[in-house]
Formats: sequence, C-alpha cells, structure tokens
Amino acid sequence: MVADTDVLDDILKQVNQLSPDSRLRLIQRVTATLIPYPVQDSKPLQFGKYKGNRMSSLEDFAIAEWHRMEKD
Repeated sequence: MVADTDVLDDILKQVNQLSPDSRLRLIQRVTATLIPYPVQDSKPLQFGKYKGNRMSSLEDFAIAEWHRMEKD
C-alpha cells in the first residue's frame, strides 16, 4: 500500500506539470479504462409523455431512474 501511495504521489507531481488541455485528455483516457462497455446515448424522459390521468411527477422520475448494479 505504501508503494501505491508513492507511485500516486509521483503521478500527481507529473500531472501538475501538464497544461489544462492535457489534463482533460488524461481524464478522458483514464475514464475510458473505468467503463468496460460503450455508453449509449440516452434521451431524458419528458414530463407528460406517458401520462394517464395525471402528469408525471418528480417522484415518478426518481422511481424510474436507472442505477448501475455493482457486481459482487
């Protein structure tokens, strides 16, 4: 664990020397390694689109919100 901390400290020192544009590219590349599958573009739900007798509420959206399931 101490070795990991030392390595991270060295990396952070190097990152601090990068330009803001290079830091953003680094973030993009690191993020790409954390997402194991391509993310599909999604369209936000629209209030009232699937209405019955009433308009959709914020509670309806909270219930329908997708949450990634962590694998054990």
